Amino acid sequence: MHKDLPTEPLKVSSAQALEHLDAICASPFFITSKRCQEFLRYVVLETIQGRGDLIKERNIAHEVFGKGNNFEPGEYSLVRVKAGEVRKRLSDYYQSTPDNGFKIELPLGGYVPRIHSSGESATTALPPEGVKIDAAKPFNRRRFAWMAGGTLGILGAASLFPILHQKATPLDVFWRPVFATKAPLLIFIPVMRDKDGKLTEWVGIGPTASLRRAADFLTEHHYPYHLRFGAELTYSQLREQPSLILGGFDADWTMRMAGGLRFAPTHMDGTGERGFIDNQTKQVWKAIRNPSNPYADADREIKSPPNPYVDVDYGILCRLFDAATGQIRLLAVGTQTFGTEGAANLLFSPELFAAVVQQAPHDWETKNFQAVIRVSVIGTTTSSPQLVATHFW
Repeated sequence: MHKDLPTEPLKVSSAQALEHLDAICASPFFITSKRCQEFLRYVVLETIQGRGDLIKERNIAHEVFGKGNNFEPGEYSLVRVKAGEVRKRLSDYYQSTPDNGFKIELPLGGYVPRIHSSGESATTALPPEGVKIDAAKPFNRRRFAWMAGGTLGILGAASLFPILHQKATPLDVFWRPVFATKAPLLIFIPVMRDKDGKLTEWVGIGPTASLRRAADFLTEHHYPYHLRFGAELTYSQLREQPSLILGGFDADWTMRMAGGLRFAPTHMDGTGERGFIDNQTKQVWKAIRNPSNPYADADREIKSPPNPYVDVDYGILCRLFDAATGQIRLLAVGTQTFGTEGAANLLFSPELFAAVVQQAPHDWETKNFQAVIRVSVIGTTTSSPQLVATHFW
């Protein structure tokens, strides 16, 4: 029977321990094993939060492996086997990684980790000063599930620290249910068509710029994503994972997702011009192209060419909970490519997203919502998006 060793005072801060834990879980030695990540995160987080005495084989089987109360440690060895695998992966990690001053060890004969500076004797972690810990409070599996979400089950330090050390921003709250799925985010970008309607190999300026921001944001949070380009998006591709669709005003899926909503894509009567309509007030937003102001040289009468792009564009951002699959769908689309970029920017900027929920209901994080934005365009550069309207339901 395993017997956990007594705890000792910590000489490494809990913040440093958490940051080091994230680096370990994101390493090649743990990235391929979701269960080893969850095992290590569970024992480290329980120790940091002052509940090392609760790290028992039965509790690990229940919280990490989902076993019921009838689990008998003497009859099953899965916890002991997985602990051995975690020890081996930790050993490989430290043998292959330059010394960065910290070390987490899972000692033989127990499950309470030792967290210490690499030049000091091993000690176990205590809570950071100023953080109140209820040592008798049981570990909450649902809370752990989203804390452990990320790259194949990892959340980075940037996501984890707000939970333990500071108030989460509205953007943190927005992404929380996506990260909780533990499934890679599907990012879909439609390819463009030429003037004859034939598919090309090109994608829009706006979706491309948005993809860069999305990749930076998700990488920072150690959350995986799958990137897909194409002309069509099927329901089967959407039902297994959360999704982010960038662009595609005229695509069938855009109308299926947003056509019946408060703010919907529409084509102007007579002209077929793209726009968005408020189905309640009937207000319409459409791109603006200023009349060309040719520059005329007094002597040579040289005129500047007209701007090929719009001067003002509009876009909508949608967050929809699919009742049939339980998945989350995000759609950012503009009347032109620039509105797509402006709408998507709300997803990756805490300051911009805070404006979206400023007038939102208190339980907005569980609701579907739409936002309409406006951007000015200079050449091919968009301004910061201005929020025009929001709707929650």
